[in-house]
Amino acid sequence: MPSVLQHQFERYKQANPNELTALELVELQKELNRPNTGVNSDQHLNFILWCNGHPSRQELFAKYLMKYLPKRPGVKVLEVGCGRTAKLSRILAEKGFIMTCIDPKVDTSLLNGITSIKAKFDYRKFDLSEYDFIIAQEPCDATEHIIRACTSQNKPFIVSLCGTPHKLLSGETPKNYQDWYDYLWKIARDKTKLVWLSLDPFSKTPIIRSNQF
Repeated sequence: MPSVLQHQFERYKQANPNELTALELVELQKELNRPNTGVNSDQHLNFILWCNGHPSRQELFAKYLMKYLPKRPGVKVLEVGCGRTAKLSRILAEKGFIMTCIDPKVDTSLLNGITSIKAKFDYRKFDLSEYDFIIAQEPCDATEHIIRACTSQNKPFIVSLCGTPHKLLSGETPKNYQDWYDYLWKIARDKTKLVWLSLDPFSKTPIIRSNQF
């Protein structure tokens, strides 16, 4: 690793703004030591954003969501696939939203005033009636579940998509991300939009959102 990059990594490691575990920091360092293949992990992108003085991916997505989330007291938002730190939910909770997050890896010790569900999201079992809005940032295998649950239960939602395809409910995995995005949009093409946005200066973010805006 070049000395300048090593210095940046040591500063990032000390600050640890994205609350990475020791193992995640080791994996990030390994990634930084590898030749650039053009495909970066979420941790790598957050590192690049931090080094350039930009907000994290979660902060940028939260800013985008604020354009659509209802501006009234007591709005209940469910975040699916919140990850270990549930950082997006924590940001939105600070803005006054009543947050619930679900993920089998969520660390409840990091949450304050946020309801957490330590489980996988299954559209066949999850009742969304108590929530006003559903969000997800790159929820991987839960993506199809979210779209089917929200469209069948008529709930407004916004989901940012992963850069690689994930397993479908059929058990199959699309051969590339384009086929995956097309499949997800076609689940309810009359109720959803697929858009590409520049939420950060370094990448394009594909987003599926309901037409209820």
